[in-house]
Amino acid sequence: MVLARLLPLLAAVLAEPAAAQPAATGSAYDGTWTITLNCPSLESRQGPVQGYEFTFPATIAAGRLVARHGSEGAPSSLAYEGQVADDGTITIRASGVTGPSTYAIGKVAQGTPYTYTMRGRLDASSGTARRIEGRPCTATFSR
Repeated sequence: MVLARLLPLLAAVLAEPAAAQPAATGSAYDGTWTITLNCPSLESRQGPVQGYEFTFPATIAAGRLVARHGSEGAPSSLAYEGQVADDGTITIRASGVTGPSTYAIGKVAQGTPYTYTMRGRLDASSGTARRIEGRPCTATFSR
């Protein structure tokens, strides 16, 4: 008897179209950016380490940053993935593969994988982020 009353109600619920999920909303920082990564020369315990500078494109969509330098997995390649908060605060997870050992702290072999974190802030058309671990590096963002 109870089941007989519930079946029409269950059929009505199942016939209702699923509610549309809201689309991911954009952020004020969404769009195409250019990143210039500067890692200056320095002295380490193993001797001098050459500095380098990479300039590469980045995209921010719905507050999510994606950027690539070089071919994934190749020496001197780098990938950034991160999040930009509504206030412009940015956190980046970087992963890459070392180039020639003269550019790497510890003189590690070319082709060695590495990771690090950067934190910084963006405004409407520019920004900076600094590397948290390892050698000091600064990423400058521009539109």
